[in-house]
Amino acid sequence: SDLFRKGYIYKDLKTIYWSPSSESALAEAEIEYHDKKSPSIYVAFDVKDGKGKLPEDAAIIIWTTTPWTLPANLAICLHPEYEYALVDADGRKFVIASELIEGLKKELGWEQVNILASMKGAELEHVLCRHPFYERDSVVVLGEHVTLDAGTGCVHTAPGHGEEDFEVGKKYGLDILSPVDEKGKFTAEAPGFEGVFYDQANKMITEMLQESGHLLKLDFIVHQYPH
Repeated sequence: SDLFRKGYIYKDLKTIYWSPSSESALAEAEIEYHDKKSPSIYVAFDVKDGKGKLPEDAAIIIWTTTPWTLPANLAICLHPEYEYALVDADGRKFVIASELIEGLKKELGWEQVNILASMKGAELEHVLCRHPFYERDSVVVLGEHVTLDAGTGCVHTAPGHGEEDFEVGKKYGLDILSPVDEKGKFTAEAPGFEGVFYDQANKMITEMLQESGHLLKLDFIVHQYPH
């Protein structure tokens, strides 16, 4: 048809709510929110190429309540306008949003924090970090959806697992990696977790991060979660 030839009709991926128990998509109207206890973790992503802005012995800290989405991490999203600080925290160098330093000092139990440098998020675009347990890069990207309400101002980004992540992933030409099948179990695209139900992978992933020294804190929170 004319519509197809003119490029108005196309086939692409999109993010949807999915029910692993009924193995079907869910409409927005079918979603309810209930309290759920989830792990709350702070994870260090080591800098691989600081692009002259960050030293290679630093790490960017992300916060997430869904450790199971980390196998699909491809990026870390910063807000272009926020100020970020390179800090020396008890002898380790980390990058976090400047406004959150005091809160994170308490949260992560740091005793001595010194600011070594500060810069706008936009200056850190394209810095490369190492994925905490896979041999691949996690690239620093920019997005307006980043807030300072919680976490570190540096947002773990998995384009195959979240709407804002998906949009940012498309903008930067990242893969839309979603290594979970219709039953909610990991596929071979998440090595080490094949066949594991996504929710059961939280503990495995957290323990793996702990062993490698990338887990900075594990806590549990009760929050509203879609069902």
